[in-house]
Parts: sequence; C-alpha cells; structure tokens
Amino acid sequence: MGTKQSLFKILVCDDDPADRKLVRAYLKQVTDREIVLLEAGQKDEIQRALDKGRVDLVLMDMEMPGKSGMEWLAEIVEKQTAPVIILTGSGDEEIAVKSLQKGAAGYLPKSRISTEKLVETIDDALGRWRRIQQGKADQEKLEKLATIDSLTGVYNRRVILRKLDEEIGRAKRYREELSLSMLDIDHFKKVNDQYGHLTGDEVLEKIATLVWQNIRRSDTVGRYGGEEFVVILPTVDLVSAVDVAERIRKTIKAAEMKDSHENMFGVTVSQGLSSYKPGDSGQSLISRADDAMYKAKENGRNRVEVSV
Repeated sequence: MGTKQSLFKILVCDDDPADRKLVRAYLKQVTDREIVLLEAGQKDEIQRALDKGRVDLVLMDMEMPGKSGMEWLAEIVEKQTAPVIILTGSGDEEIAVKSLQKGAAGYLPKSRISTEKLVETIDDALGRWRRIQQGKADQEKLEKLATIDSLTGVYNRRVILRKLDEEIGRAKRYREELSLSMLDIDHFKKVNDQYGHLTGDEVLEKIATLVWQNIRRSDTVGRYGGEEFVVILPTVDLVSAVDVAERIRKTIKAAEMKDSHENMFGVTVSQGLSSYKPGDSGQSLISRADDAMYKAKENGRNRVEVSV
C-alpha cells in the first residue's frame, strides 16, 4: 500500500462470516504494513467499533441488517470518521456511481476481490481521502484569511461590520437591546516610536486577547483599523455596557506589556459606547460610539464615555 504508517486499522462490516473470512485472507497477504483487522456483522457491533477509537478505513457491505451500507456511508461521511469503500455482491455500475456520489472513497464488487485489487482500491481510496481532507483544510484556511485579522486573531473590519448589521437586524426584529463599544489604544504612536513596531504588534495582539477574555461568548470583537477595535454587545443595555467597558479598561490598565528587551510598560484604552435606537444603521451606531470615544480622549484618556 502506498501510504506508510506503523499501524493501519481496517473495519470490515459484513454480516456474512464467509465474506469477512475471504477479505481477511486477502489482507493477510499484504506485507508492507501492519494491519489490524476489526470485524463487525451487526448494527451494534459496527457502532461499537466506530465509537471505540481510531479507524483508518471502513470496508462496508452494501447489504447490512438493521441499517444499510448507504446509511452507514452517509453517517460516516458526515462525521468525517474515515474513508469508506463500499463492497457489493453485484457489479452494478449504478450502485458504484451512487456510492461515490454519496461520499464513498472507493467501490469494489466482491466478485472481483483479490489481494491486488483490494490493495489497489484501498490505495486509490486513501489517496482520494487525503485530497478531500487537504482540500477542506485549504478551504478553511482561505475562509479564515477572509474573516480573521491576521495580526490580532479577531474578526477583520469587513466581517465585524457585517456582524453588526446582523445584530441590528436581530435587535430590530425582536426589540432587544444592543450596545457597541469603540475602543482605541491611548498614545499608540508613542508605543511604536519608543519600543518599535514589533512590540506595537504584540500590544495589539494582547489587547485583542484581553478584550476577548472579558466579554461573553455571544459578544463579538473585531479590529476596526489601526489600533481601534469594535465590541458588539447583543441584548446589553447602555448601563450594563458601561460595566463591560470598565472591566475591559481596568484589565488592560493592569496588564504588563514587554518590549524586545523584556522591559515592562503599560498601556491604557479609551472607549466610546452607543446603543441601538430605532432607525439606526451600523454606520450611525459606530459614528456615535466613535464620537464618544474621542470625547474620552479629550477628557484625559483611559476612560469610558457614553453617547446618549
């Protein structure tokens, strides 16, 4: 077999002991890897085998009691448990096409089974499985790049604005409270000038982490641009939003930052709060919070101001 690993677990699902014995005999002739063969003939046996631990490949008979091979295929594919090769007593081309369309990694009529054919089908199935898994991993990376700010790990501007529009729609539909904070790091230019841009990047990353750690799972934080962050607080009124903002402010003020020489320093943030009013758009909500944030700057920084 083409893919090398120290131990390879194959689950053979077939209610016919003679067919399982035949598959076992062929697999015993494979010498280029150590194969652990698991056998199951009934529905509960298959489930136990799948629940018990890692399975690298499933050989599934099409006709199984209690739950068809196609039903097992759909479940295993949905859970991404392992690649599945469908075995069938006939060489029906329609069944082969259907099983592959449903996510099978391979198809093999029992009448054509031999050691060589079994190895070939398994290698093809594993290759297809690896390509699918790699494609999904690549897609996840692309989706992450499109939604996450690469420096801070929170949502980027485009996504945070979209989520704000979604939350405004929800607040309007269900007549719920919604508050928003615009947060800006005080004297951030001085941090870059005094400690360097690498340290400045680390400060941005740490601030994002501290904000995220001090909000609920239902809240959302994103980098609006530069040293500015947006925090969306669904179902939170302005009074409660002040409590959240003050907790964030105090946490950041107490945090210790380090430069490249391990010298410690601190930073503070100014925040402006606004709450949803009928007729608000995302831009109007942000604009009021932004005005309040600049008021916090004018009033001495390291403080929270509210737009009423």
